Amino acid sequence: MNQYEGIIIFKGDLQEKQLEEEYSKVEALINKNEGKIEKTEKWGKKILSYEVKKYKDGFFLYISFQALAKSIKTFTDIFELNNNILRAQIVRQKS
Repeated sequence: MNQYEGIIIFKGDLQEKQLEEEYSKVEALINKNEGKIEKTEKWGKKILSYEVKKYKDGFFLYISFQALAKSIKTFTDIFELNNNILRAQIVRQKS
């Protein structure tokens, strides 16, 4: 397993309940694919540097986790299909 970290930006107009459901979906996806979450940080709502999908702000989620390399493609594909996610970036940490 490799060590990864990611930042996911959710739409800025989500209600708190919807936002918590989205956070749970991300964590469940990682756990379902044999991953192990080490740390999550909810950075809250921030103004974006530029407009993304007609949104000027978004909720940021930082997540540090371990996962198999083959799972990362699955994560990014699912994140792209989720209408509540504006952007997602996952990078592998150096060993």
